[in-house]
Parts: sequence; structure tokens; C-alpha cells
Amino acid sequence: MNLRRKSLAELRIEHDVLQAEMAAHAARLAARQAPAEQFAPALMPQAERLVALRAQILRRTPARALMARYRLLEKQAGDASARTADEQRTLDAELLDLRLHFANPRRRPLTLKTFLILAAVVAAMLYLPKLIVALLP
Repeated sequence: MNLRRKSLAELRIEHDVLQAEMAAHAARLAARQAPAEQFAPALMPQAERLVALRAQILRRTPARALMARYRLLEKQAGDASARTADEQRTLDAELLDLRLHFANPRRRPLTLKTFLILAAVVAAMLYLPKLIVALLP
């Protein structure tokens, strides 16, 4: 049993290999001219594993790197450059993944504004009761 945690680089390599295997499997099915209703069941186990790997990669990637990637993708999505439909779909999917990742309050990085609000609340909790007692006659 392998109990060692995989590094981020190993996860990315595994993701790329699995994605290539899935594409090859889909190409084999298409070459055999398999009916469309056979594609989903045949590719589902690999697709589920791919989604799980993407989730692990998102969890392991530092928040700063993810935020930088998110800003870059937003900038690219805003540019009106000539892209193929497939490139645009891939860009939109990755942007949506990052939006959903950062929509979870546990995943949002601690900003300066959030830190200052937290510090003000803690200071108020410490000093406000003493101040109220001192002001009472």
C-alpha cells in the first residue's frame, strides 16, 4: 500500500497521462464506430478519476499560484482575440473551475481587508468591555 503523498508535479503528470489514455480510448471507440450510447459508460471510470485528480491538484496548488492563474485567464477571456471554439471552451471551463474553487469560503486567500476586519473585531472584543466598565459611573 502506497501511503506516501504524491507531489504536485506527480499529480500533474498522472493527470496528463490519464487524459492522454482517455483520448486514445475515445479514439479507439470512434474508430470501431461504436454507438454513441457506449461512449459514456466506457469513458466514465477514467473521467471520474480525471475529475478526482483535478480536485487534488487544485487543493495542493498554492493559493497565490491559483489566483495568478485566475487573473491571467480572466484577462485572456476578456481579450477579443481569434480563438477556436475548442480553445474558448477549454479556457471557459478552467476559468469556471477556478471560480468555483474560490467561491468556497475556505479556499479564499486571506486578503488585507479581511485581516484588518479580523484584527478590529479582536481588538474590540479585548478593549470594549473594559471601556464600557470604565465609562459607567
